[in-house]
Amino acid sequence: MSSQRSQESADVNQVPFDTLLEEHILGAMVYEPECIAEVFETVQPRYFYHTAYSKLCKRIYELWEEDPKQIDLTALIPALEETGVSIAKMADMTRNVITTVNITSHCERLRDIAALRAGIRTCQELVQQGGLRDREQIREAITTTMGKLSRVSDMTIKVETMVDAKTAALNFHDSFERMLAGAKSGMSGIPTRIHALDKILSGLQDNNLIVIGARPSMGKTTLMNQLALNISLADGMQPGEPGAIFSLESSSDELARRMVSNISGISLQSLKAGTILPEEWEKYTMAISILSNANFVIDDQAGTTVAEIKAKARKIKRERGLRYILIDYLGKIGGAPGAKRYDLVSENIRGLKDLAKELKIPVVVFSQLSRKVEERQSKRPMMSDLRESGEIEQEADVIGFLYRDDYYDKESTKKNIIELDIAKQRDGPLGTVEMAFLKDFNRLVNLDRGENMRHEQMALV
Repeated sequence: MSSQRSQESADVNQVPFDTLLEEHILGAMVYEPECIAEVFETVQPRYFYHTAYSKLCKRIYELWEEDPKQIDLTALIPALEETGVSIAKMADMTRNVITTVNITSHCERLRDIAALRAGIRTCQELVQQGGLRDREQIREAITTTMGKLSRVSDMTIKVETMVDAKTAALNFHDSFERMLAGAKSGMSGIPTRIHALDKILSGLQDNNLIVIGARPSMGKTTLMNQLALNISLADGMQPGEPGAIFSLESSSDELARRMVSNISGISLQSLKAGTILPEEWEKYTMAISILSNANFVIDDQAGTTVAEIKAKARKIKRERGLRYILIDYLGKIGGAPGAKRYDLVSENIRGLKDLAKELKIPVVVFSQLSRKVEERQSKRPMMSDLRESGEIEQEADVIGFLYRDDYYDKESTKKNIIELDIAKQRDGPLGTVEMAFLKDFNRLVNLDRGENMRHEQMALV
């Protein structure tokens, strides 16, 4: 339901209310009585600004408690007559409801507007006592106001975030059963199909914030793309787990080009220059078809904020499902204008951790490391190389660092190998993951150091 400002109090000096919102909630309860339970949990009749609607809500609750099945327009006629709401008006409210899928958020908004009204009234009462000069009377007026404002604030607290011990135990049992179901593969989380990484992490775990730091050219975007393809393309190149990529640096076209190179085995440079060979067209066409089946969405809005990421992620989960999020990269996420760098990163990293917990999915965010790495003799990253590392280290469940030895040492014995060093894991072991890096094709493959290595590297399609 879109809010119409013409139906609200638009003047900042007026008491805030939203007539359309109140009518939508009343109409929804008649349109689909099953949603009354959700409304009842959040909305008290006094939250309605219009007296008639407040009385009508109270009467609907009473009828619903007597018999949930008797809520319809006919049963409401006596209540409508009592409150002065016409049958035609009630019919319009019901007819204007298209869906009740967002009823909880609408109820929360009504509650918040009611809380704002109550807060304004409380502050106005204090303003009227502006002539007080006696110390004790002033202290009493302020204390009374603070108490009332505290109760108003309590209206907006989500009590559903609190669970008793029994609920917590049952929730754990449900997750443990899912873990047991995946015990044969050793995966309690979402498999990345990067074998060494899955062995250390047991897959990407729900509720986890995973931070992967690297200097430029270490393979951040390559790893992000590989994770997306590995997770969202199932065996047989059919759609896999649904995911979302928030790319604040590369455009969706750039990511698609890299993925087509990855799948097809056509060099990235050829795709960039538009010079693919005639015999490569079949691979190209097949790669486009396969990529079209990948079960993820890409958002490449530059400077997007955590609040926008949260809103989009909720929408994605509601409309098509969402099992993981990839973000490239932390330093590009926007925030309040003029905010200090440390404060911005700290706030954003906390927001991303909250998002992982709210949606119960893993959130993987890539981060640029400071230039201090380049100034040391050893170029291997360490925890202090994370910019604003204190908050990141505290909030992240897993922290890893990408490193390419052959980038710094041309004589390195680890040619075309990317290392991912798991430097922190809240509930698991640490270790280093080695992956073969096929740079021309922007692809990472498992490095088994055995007979299968060459076969897997060459099996690009």
